Amino acid sequence: MRPNLFKKRLSDATQIGTFVKIDSAEIIELLGYAGFDFIVIDMEHTTIDFGQAERMVRVADLHGMSSIIRVPDASRMSILRALDLGAAGVQVPQVYSADEVRDVVDKAKYPPQGSRGLTYAHRAAGFGHMPGNYMEEQNTAGTIVVHVETVNAYERIDELCAVEGLDIVFIGALDLSVCLGVNGADYMNGELAAPVRSIIEACKRSGKMPGIAVTNAAQYKFALEQRIPYIVWSSDVAFFKQALDAIIQTKSKIELEHTGES
Repeated sequence: MRPNLFKKRLSDATQIGTFVKIDSAEIIELLGYAGFDFIVIDMEHTTIDFGQAERMVRVADLHGMSSIIRVPDASRMSILRALDLGAAGVQVPQVYSADEVRDVVDKAKYPPQGSRGLTYAHRAAGFGHMPGNYMEEQNTAGTIVVHVETVNAYERIDELCAVEGLDIVFIGALDLSVCLGVNGADYMNGELAAPVRSIIEACKRSGKMPGIAVTNAAQYKFALEQRIPYIVWSSDVAFFKQALDAIIQTKSKIELEHTGES
């Protein structure tokens, strides 16, 4: 079985991933060839199902990338299936309280740390070809990420960060800005800057790892300066859109120049 080393890699160096919203083996292969460390399979904002997610995780594994699944909700079945299919961890959106985070941890870990249901007939256990310490290894290596993107979670950030078993606090800047009623376009210097920095500081106080999404070089530099190890750079859809926009802009420019020459 392939060992889950994602959490160890996070402790050693910054890991760069991206949200994957398109069920395409080719896109995942391209990300692997490009040098991404991990992907976040987005089941919250897409129609990707668990069968598709399992195939996507398998392709990522073949290209040396870890897979985190952003589950559609915090239900027991969603968390169980995401981990059973062999993802390196789960990313849970829209949490509101420390109790909800504790519930996520409980669902994601086997006894005695939690109440995750056990079977060996799935991909995470090698379909039965698992080591003798399988449950212990899963509890230790599995990465648990929760979004802080609601007012409730933000106002209770120290309580959330104190939850044992939680690994990464992901700053959902866009949703958080909407909930706080501020402009979230610039979370480095704008209205959202103070809340974002307070979340990062809370993570540092508690020993939790912060995570954040970036879309440009300035945001990436900011994340490195803040020593954020879990960085999600945009998404496959955004990359595709940017490339298409650049092509159309180039096309229009050339056509305009050609018209002027005629």
